[in-house]
Amino acid sequence: MQRLPMTIPSEIEALHPDIPRGVFDEAFRRACERLDGYVGALALDLASSLKLPVGEPFQLDALFASRGWSERGRLAVAWLLETLELYGFTERTSEGWRFAGVTPPVPSAVLREEAEREVPAARPAYEVLALCAAALPAVLRGELRGEEALFGPTTLSLWFEYFSNANPHYAPSNALTGVAAARAVSRGGAIFEFGGGAGSAAEAVLEALAEADKAPARYVFTELQAAFLRRGSRAAKQKLPGGCELASMRFDINLDPAGQGLQAGQFDLAFGVNTLHLAHDLLATLANLRGLLRSGGALVVGELLRPGPDAAVHLELPFTLLDAYSHAPLIPGIRPRPGFMSARGWVRALEAAGFSGITVLPAQIARCAEIYPGFYSGAITAHV
Repeated sequence: MQRLPMTIPSEIEALHPDIPRGVFDEAFRRACERLDGYVGALALDLASSLKLPVGEPFQLDALFASRGWSERGRLAVAWLLETLELYGFTERTSEGWRFAGVTPPVPSAVLREEAEREVPAARPAYEVLALCAAALPAVLRGELRGEEALFGPTTLSLWFEYFSNANPHYAPSNALTGVAAARAVSRGGAIFEFGGGAGSAAEAVLEALAEADKAPARYVFTELQAAFLRRGSRAAKQKLPGGCELASMRFDINLDPAGQGLQAGQFDLAFGVNTLHLAHDLLATLANLRGLLRSGGALVVGELLRPGPDAAVHLELPFTLLDAYSHAPLIPGIRPRPGFMSARGWVRALEAAGFSGITVLPAQIARCAEIYPGFYSGAITAHV
């Protein structure tokens, strides 16, 4: 497998005839190349601050026991070792992990400053990663929970900026979901969005529907967190076509929709971006969403996709610190590790939940990941 960082080949875009031009353009590639370099340097900074053993092989269990580290940080340290491996700085041996102990040629802070100067809109991606790296030692000491570090009162505006279509590192997830949604639903449909966050996915989907001349007649925006629900509802309302009914409500993907005031079979399309991987019981949640759809309706799942069922994701650090992410139940043959899943895992999960006619966008996502191991954006469409 290719290692990061690397120059992203231009042929990546040629593999996307099923995606409108511009989603993965030259500006996106340059932004990714810069972020890839930063993550590698940041991982080396973290390895130094955590004083990972150098040269001698070690086991993760033994490392945690000898340092007295909290289990809350285990997934983040596993991410660190896998990411260092992806960059060629660690290797797995029969005796455990071996870290080379190298120093980044350019400090991560310098790489971040250069990247933000070139693409100011990318700042939230760097800010979130830096915030998590700074919090990890305290999490390992048991002094801090990931949720406290990432979602305190002072960080709310940062997440609004991160989950934004202005952020070049997040916008493709919304764009692909919009393309898939516009292809899956007819004009005048009823649409249900779950986990709508600050509304950037709603903006992308409603724009895609407008471009396809498929304005919906009804749009139900849902989110569990009150602050995001308010902001997301406003964002959706601004993009709503004339004559479309808008409703907003709190919705928990882990609970029965009927108990939350939703009747079965009332929607033509249900979609969500980077939400379903957090479900406590994924197959039950998928079955519940299926029940909300009319015959012929579609579910669009916009998710960060692992290149393989057990592959590393070098941008995963923020999520590894969250209890809901690290505690996501494993499902044999579908999810062999916590958190994000592969396209193959999603297809199997959707089939197990009773969906059919399942397609992945881009269709050549496996080939994209072979060419560039940092390619994670995708949307899966499944029909009732």
